[in-house]
Amino acid sequence: MRKKGNFFEGKARAALIIYLFFCLTSDLLASIEVEICQSDDLETALKIIDFLEEADRYRQEKGCYQNKTAEFSEEEVSSFFRYLFSEEAPAVKTIRLKLLLSNKIEGWILLNLKDQGLPSYFKDEINLYFAARLETDSRRIRLNVSKLYLETELIKPEVVNFLIDLIARGNGLEPQHLDDWYELPAGVFDLKTDRGKLLVYY
Repeated sequence: MRKKGNFFEGKARAALIIYLFFCLTSDLLASIEVEICQSDDLETALKIIDFLEEADRYRQEKGCYQNKTAEFSEEEVSSFFRYLFSEEAPAVKTIRLKLLLSNKIEGWILLNLKDQGLPSYFKDEINLYFAARLETDSRRIRLNVSKLYLETELIKPEVVNFLIDLIARGNGLEPQHLDDWYELPAGVFDLKTDRGKLLVYY
């Protein structure tokens, strides 16, 4: 089995997981079926992890970026996130993203809240749908959420931030929120979306 090494250790791991979760409409995936192929997710995750590690290694050794662009499909990105969450954030049961032009992203996340120590009025599983715009600035990134649904209810981001606080406290983690800025992975200087794909500038 391949060792994860320092890539997943300590604060870098926590920051990456939070960054991935938020590096992202109720009608987005109305008829979707939940199908998770763990072997495909693992293969995709290792492909993207290897890319990020190589980009980081080049930046450290050469002291500059490569001025290249890598493309990953929305299927690859969704698969990558599913694998990382299965390893590091079991409250996220699955995730699927739709990548659009002009840094627009839509997504569906199924949260498993059982055994998270939440109040009894929370269901064991909750569907979260969102539409957002990806914003970058000086190697930082955040999501500007325009629509957010909890099940069929249109809600404000503050509601999800509250849920994040509860889950984070229950797992001994520092809460980080929807509208926070996050550092891009080392070796990457920008991200953009196109129709059906993520463009990574490194």
